[in-house]
Amino acid sequence: MTPRIRLLAAADYRQRADNVFLVTASWPVGLPRRSVTRAHWLPRLAPAEGLMTWLQRDVGRWPYFCDSYWADLAANPARWQPLLQAAQQYDELVLLHDTSADDPNPAQALAEFLSARLAAQQWRADSRALASPVCYADYVEHSGEV
Repeated sequence: MTPRIRLLAAADYRQRADNVFLVTASWPVGLPRRSVTRAHWLPRLAPAEGLMTWLQRDVGRWPYFCDSYWADLAANPARWQPLLQAAQQYDELVLLHDTSADDPNPAQALAEFLSARLAAQQWRADSRALASPVCYADYVEHSGEV
């Protein structure tokens, strides 16, 4: 089963847990510093400031923002690999963000990126279980292919 990724506003976060990660560039106002361990604050996962400014000028750019952000993430797997490992370990990942409900939420783009990666990992794991030579023995025998 693919782990679940949930978004939560930093203002709504109440209890400390190992599967919670803060994915903002700066520490949110009103969130006590001891509520999230330093290891669970990943400011490098936030999109570049210029990219966010570009998006905020016109929210219709969301699809292009996602493409650019995802390309940046794909080129830097060390930034997001700890999140995949945590998602697999805890079966749920909580991403804290500081975006209001009316603003475009980069944490949503990150969640979509991570969900796609988790689904791909699950597919590869499932296909490895099904892709044994025994599965193809009958096919090779009857088609004459080697």
